[in-house]
Amino acid sequence: MRTAWLVLFLSAVAAAAPGAVHGFRYDAATRRYSVEGSATAIEKARLGIEADGVMHWASDAQHAAWNGTDEARFDFAAPALRWTVRFHHTGEALLITSTIENTGAHPVQLGRCRLLDVTGEVGQVHLGPDTVALLLTATQYPERVVRLAEAKQPLESKVLTEWFSAASGAALQFGFVSFDRAETAIQSGWGAGRRTPLVSAWSDFKGFDLAPRASIDSETLRIGLERDPYAALNDWADAVHDRYQPRIWPKIPAGWLGWSWVDPLNGERYQDERYEDVVRRNIRAIRRRLAGHDIGYVWVSIGNLQGRMPGNWLDWNRDEFPSGPQALAKDLESLHFHLGLWAGAFWMAARSNQAEGLRDAFLLFHGKPAGHKHRDLGPMYFLDPTHPRTQAFLHDVFTTYRQWGVRYYMIDFLNAIAGSAYGQFPNDGYYDRSVIRGPQAWREGLRTIREAAGPDTYLLASSGPTLPAIGLVDGVRAGNDYGEGRALDGPGKGLYPGTFVIDKPDFWTAHSLALKAMAGYFFTAGKLFLADSGNVLTVDQPMPVADAQIRATIFGINGSPLMLGDDIDRIGEERLAIIRRVLPRLPGCARPVDLFDAAEPDYAKIFDLTVRRDWDQWDLLAVFNLGQRNMEKKVAFERLGLDPHAAYAVWDFWNERFQGVVEGSVDIEVPPESVKLLRISRGRNHPWLVSTDMHVRQGAAEILDCRWDAASEALTIRGTRPAGEHGSLFVRAPAGWAVAEPKGLWIAKDGRDGSLLVRAAVTFGAAPAEVRMRFLPPGASAK
Repeated sequence: MRTAWLVLFLSAVAAAAPGAVHGFRYDAATRRYSVEGSATAIEKARLGIEADGVMHWASDAQHAAWNGTDEARFDFAAPALRWTVRFHHTGEALLITSTIENTGAHPVQLGRCRLLDVTGEVGQVHLGPDTVALLLTATQYPERVVRLAEAKQPLESKVLTEWFSAASGAALQFGFVSFDRAETAIQSGWGAGRRTPLVSAWSDFKGFDLAPRASIDSETLRIGLERDPYAALNDWADAVHDRYQPRIWPKIPAGWLGWSWVDPLNGERYQDERYEDVVRRNIRAIRRRLAGHDIGYVWVSIGNLQGRMPGNWLDWNRDEFPSGPQALAKDLESLHFHLGLWAGAFWMAARSNQAEGLRDAFLLFHGKPAGHKHRDLGPMYFLDPTHPRTQAFLHDVFTTYRQWGVRYYMIDFLNAIAGSAYGQFPNDGYYDRSVIRGPQAWREGLRTIREAAGPDTYLLASSGPTLPAIGLVDGVRAGNDYGEGRALDGPGKGLYPGTFVIDKPDFWTAHSLALKAMAGYFFTAGKLFLADSGNVLTVDQPMPVADAQIRATIFGINGSPLMLGDDIDRIGEERLAIIRRVLPRLPGCARPVDLFDAAEPDYAKIFDLTVRRDWDQWDLLAVFNLGQRNMEKKVAFERLGLDPHAAYAVWDFWNERFQGVVEGSVDIEVPPESVKLLRISRGRNHPWLVSTDMHVRQGAAEILDCRWDAASEALTIRGTRPAGEHGSLFVRAPAGWAVAEPKGLWIAKDGRDGSLLVRAAVTFGAAPAEVRMRFLPPGASAK
């Protein structure tokens, strides 16, 4: 039942500005706190600290003090602890930090530090049964959106979770803005008795021994109560960025991997090609067939290692790469490529050349080396990232790689060292007992790699913790092995007897997981790191063309780094043109418009990206249909942040079709296993550019300027692409306008409304191309 103060609060904030925490109250008598927002509230949340295996709630403290504004102190007798909790109300959110001090004479083993708990019979969160929760694994496993009222058991989210109730028009966010030392988690659930959500948020010290008279800080929790769930996610990312100030790689990387149709280890022997030959053939093809495009990396995977064996990091495979690493890197550099390597850096195959010498540095589980049995390579052990011998070994490896010329890495299988918190491989603990058994421990290994690899080397973290890698890596694999192929190693291995899988959108290398990754990390892209939700772009036949368009659309709107999976030497011109449409790589990631509408078993399929240039602004609306039947959607412009009363010109990119000028919403029909990509721009009462066919973002990369001169009734468009490329500009003129100088233009009259659609073909040279179209206004006659 709502208390009197809550009723008064709801009345008082009804006229307040949306999207903010409007009030905070601490009750010294009950030692609980409450938070109010414009549309919801958290009432009587409790605080607790786990010590020596027992949870001690603030209400259990022997002594408690409140300074009257922002700090509570709790003194416990057994064990002897002083816990100071600080509240900072910013107006936008409530930040909660705490310090635990051991005031006794014996070490205290710390567990979960709960900065928010509304799971008992007293506290309450005021949101209705339609509440959905965005849950993050903070690994490569996909995000989830679940209906809390349908949750059969508590649901855990790492680092951040966000609730949204459409009926209340309220978003409630619980997110840690520091997470680089202790594991952070938020548990969501449903209280069936009172029909309200349950929540508990903690940072876990994982048995850390706090020495007598020592103190340690918990991670910082941020609670936001807003109306717009997307704004709330962006606000959280901004707060994290402000805290860590991570370096953001200045340019979205693009490179070549191959593997999808090229099997350099088994299948390319028709010309006695070794892996090295396949690489050299493709880099020459890239510079010839994709000349002028900024593709700067070659990612060599597995085949550079002797025996393909993790652990043999410095044992070069001379059979597949006979010229050696330094010669290969030098040849790549001559064509303006950097060599990149796969490195499951903390894996050590039992059969590798280095395993025996590093046995003392292995992580242990139940007293034995922690690891797993790889189906092809046999027993695989995990190096302790805090062990001095591991750090010395990794420093030697990555310093040597740097001398060879390597400037790109995928640091894979970080779940091996993350323990049970972020992976499936528990361990007995780390060598360095002075660090917390969480991100603080395994980040020590990443820090060693970062320092040895050098600041001009791109580090991509994969298959392990994502968000907690902030600041030590440049990119994070947000999703699965999208677009990747595998070698023809034989039955039961890889994707045998194929090298690539098509026509199964929910396969682990296919579209649905890529969409979930983009939806789960869109708000982190370019703020915390480069969120790699795409991985590998593969588009060649026998893949259906609609499938290739889906892949190019995902890469076109996700702002993700890109590795090419096709054989660029042998790909046909039609499919090569699809690759060109996602180059250059551009920052900015599309927002999943239906994220909070698409609770499990559904998932987000509608994405919107706002493109801003000095000369115009437009939205790219992508609707993905991965099913077997036609999909029909009506998307209200208001949901895209557009004026519902304004007129907008809509262009269908892949079908190269103008869909007309509409108001309020757009109706979309998407055939099975395909995508519709619409460019939505403000309608004008004079001729104006509505699209191009050169890049998925339709003007963001290739148009330098578009200008209308009312005095001369002329439209001037300046653009740039690599020399020798061709493309089309599409211009719409409202009904009544005519082209004054039609030579060299394709002019069509729209039978629906009498407007004109004008195409100009452009061939690009070294300098930017300029197209000038002069028009006659309504009522004017041609001279």
